[in-house]
Amino acid sequence: MKKLLMILPLVILLCFIFLCKQGEEPTVEEAEEEVTSGTVKIDGFELPYFIEGTGVPCIVINDALPMSRAFSKELRKHFKFIFMDSRHNTPYDESSDISKITLDTFVDDIELVRRTLEFDKICVHGHSIFGLIALEYARKYPEHATHVIMNGTPPYMNAESEKISKEYWKSRASEERKMILKQNWEKISEDRLSSLPPGEADILRYITNGPMYWYDPKYDCSWLLEGEKWNDSVWKQMVSMFRSEYDIAHRTQITTPIFLSLGRFDYVVPYYMWDDLKEKFSSLTVVILEKSGHWAFIEEQELYDKKLIDWIKSH
Repeated sequence: MKKLLMILPLVILLCFIFLCKQGEEPTVEEAEEEVTSGTVKIDGFELPYFIEGTGVPCIVINDALPMSRAFSKELRKHFKFIFMDSRHNTPYDESSDISKITLDTFVDDIELVRRTLEFDKICVHGHSIFGLIALEYARKYPEHATHVIMNGTPPYMNAESEKISKEYWKSRASEERKMILKQNWEKISEDRLSSLPPGEADILRYITNGPMYWYDPKYDCSWLLEGEKWNDSVWKQMVSMFRSEYDIAHRTQITTPIFLSLGRFDYVVPYYMWDDLKEKFSSLTVVILEKSGHWAFIEEQELYDKKLIDWIKSH
């Protein structure tokens, strides 16, 4: 009994300490490790976002789910990533007028997320054609953009870019690579494609065209796009927008530091498309990955991480 009475005050003290800690605010380190998520609503669209990592605040402006899968744990030690979906990823109110979507629409959506999360300064990351939207955010909101990161981004998207891509595939792709692409399409029937919703059909086409996107022509990226949603109507509007009005060569100068990574085996965006435009961007750093296609941060992840981290530290 005496032993029990001696132990009892200690037990009460430990319980009190535990309850007090339960009510404490998390430390800075703990708070930074938490994943925060939310949604911004605009023009009948709901744009979800979630946050992972610590370091430089960086809004990744497209395809939140695949991009979060693609980025390494190492990058999360240096960047606080805000993965957001763009309008081409989300369902929308059918009363919305898709034809009114412009380049400024996508740029202002990024700004809305920045203001919602109350970041004063942000880095902006765009993969593929979304790299140009990241670039245009820095042009329109230079007071808030610290860095622009682009990967596999074409300088323009029009009939000329299609011509360059087709020629690069024709002249540089190996016969084995071309055969693998042909065999991929032989496995896909037109009936199957036509039976799918347009967005799902687009994803299937992307996976089937793998030899054009990946260094390894047999690479299966199904895992990357599993559960992804593509809004075909918005995507077509965005493509038509770039085709009709976008000319990167005649836009105002950008002084924000820009990191552009390109894969030598990217047959959709040949690396040399930027050669004649580099001089127009005094703050542009171009890195060519020799064993990558369109997704360098997956295919040469360790090397890509090192190049990007070294660059962000030097800027």
